[in-house]
Amino acid sequence: MRMIVHQIKDLSNLYVTKLLKDGLQPIAEDHLLENYHPDNQHNPANLFYTLAHGRFLTGNYYVIENNGQYVCSAGWNQLNNEIALGLVRAYTIPRYRSHFLLGKHILPYILEETENYKKVWLTFNEYNKKIYDVIALMNQGKSLPWPKDYRKFSPIGTKTVNNTLQYVAEYQR
Repeated sequence: MRMIVHQIKDLSNLYVTKLLKDGLQPIAEDHLLENYHPDNQHNPANLFYTLAHGRFLTGNYYVIENNGQYVCSAGWNQLNNEIALGLVRAYTIPRYRSHFLLGKHILPYILEETENYKKVWLTFNEYNKKIYDVIALMNQGKSLPWPKDYRKFSPIGTKTVNNTLQYVAEYQR
């Protein structure tokens, strides 16, 4: 596998924008369409809307490709002066989900770039609560084959983040 990590803040990089749109176009799961599908770019919850309207100007969004094909993407942005949100708008195509590419290739960038924030949170919607539960298990000392950076997050319960109730795990520096 030859993975290339692209970093963007908006939609001005036409190559990466096309890669992202082509990669997310096949999404068919109802609970993901609103947030990721390019046809919903006028919805404020949609990735393309957030990229177009500056959410990642304080932060970054990463897109990973393999041989010219979209593989996964996620980013980080500032919630406030003390808290950065990590792995936001994260998506991995199904065939790569067991490879932990977000944790191996994107999360290290995010943690480095957010060093000046007091807190870094990973947030999970209800449909991603299983990931939050795995972080809780690792936090309890369970040995799981996930990248080591996930072990530095502790579950802190639910919080309303950007008008949505989320399960939150906080990074322990």
